[in-house]
Amino acid sequence: MRKWYPAMLLTAIVTAAAPAQAGGGSLDKDEIREVVKAHLQEIRACYNEGLARKPTLAGKLTVDFEIAPSGEVNSSEIQQGSTLADAKVEGCIASAVQSWKFPAPTGGSVQVSYPFELLPG
Repeated sequence: MRKWYPAMLLTAIVTAAAPAQAGGGSLDKDEIREVVKAHLQEIRACYNEGLARKPTLAGKLTVDFEIAPSGEVNSSEIQQGSTLADAKVEGCIASAVQSWKFPAPTGGSVQVSYPFELLPG
């Protein structure tokens, strides 16, 4: 039996050197990227559950989330247009992101859109 090892290509909307801003606050994109990177195992675990059901599962999705002034994630959802087409995996990823803690933004909340490409490897 072949084992699937998911490869995740990460491309982020938050790639510029300027801080992410929305809702009046700002947070450095590198700080956002570091938190996402620290939690990639959670994203992989969600994806692996989907691969167990459908070994060819692949696609792109973007998670929209709001980082509160405290650094907690207020809300997290998958944008319309996900090509992953697996509601369980998408829900799992949105729930995982909801539990993350970021550094406190300066000046208020921050809205982030973070894309992931999930491919079986």
